[in-house]
Amino acid sequence: MSSQEKTAVPLLDVLMTLREDMTARGRGPYQYIGMPDVAHVTGFIVGYKECLRNLEVEVGTDALFRDWLRDVKQALPGQGWAAAYLEEFQGDQDRALRKYLDFVAEFRALPPQSLAALRWLYQGPHPALRTPSWTFSRPPPTTLDVLLNIRQEVGTVPGRLGMFIGTIDVRRMAGFVDGYRLCLALAGARDEEYPRFERWLHEEKSLPAGQEWPRPFLQECQGDDEQAIHRLLGFAAEFRSARPHS
Repeated sequence: MSSQEKTAVPLLDVLMTLREDMTARGRGPYQYIGMPDVAHVTGFIVGYKECLRNLEVEVGTDALFRDWLRDVKQALPGQGWAAAYLEEFQGDQDRALRKYLDFVAEFRALPPQSLAALRWLYQGPHPALRTPSWTFSRPPPTTLDVLLNIRQEVGTVPGRLGMFIGTIDVRRMAGFVDGYRLCLALAGARDEEYPRFERWLHEEKSLPAGQEWPRPFLQECQGDDEQAIHRLLGFAAEFRSARPHS
């Protein structure tokens, strides 16, 4: 590996670590996610995947997990695993998340021949034929870069945020940011701008001390998740315009 290359951490490795942490501790807060919240975790997964996509890594057979969960285990219904598992366990966040993570562990235990036998209906060679590569050399977009891209793509079209986070929910958006940032951190990619943005929200935009943005922004927007997320994205644009990214 050249001195310019760094290595990303697979998402399923992170989820396996979370599962081990939940098993060892018995109750939250847990590493990476704090308290169990499937809406936050679904956003976290999407954000982490977005980071891996931007890093242009080759995830190999990990790409098969979602289809395996849906087609082999028949455990990915149309409303998504989070809503389905939460309903199954009468709103118990911990049990819903543990069920999902148990599937991650089961998938990771599959032998190579089982992975190779799974259907692949997308472009390119079957993931079992690809050599995983978690190294990258190109600096990835920062968290603010991604938020500003979302803002540009979404514009003012109602519902379009769902293209990026699925169900429009401040918890999912917060999870998206957390997942993206963790991926960068574990890969050794510096992203010092977002902490400055968070400080700016507290100092310049009256975000209450000790609080993150979702609940106060939701209150400011009378419970409208979509408007609360747009508020975050608008502040990101204002922050960047006042402090051009170098």
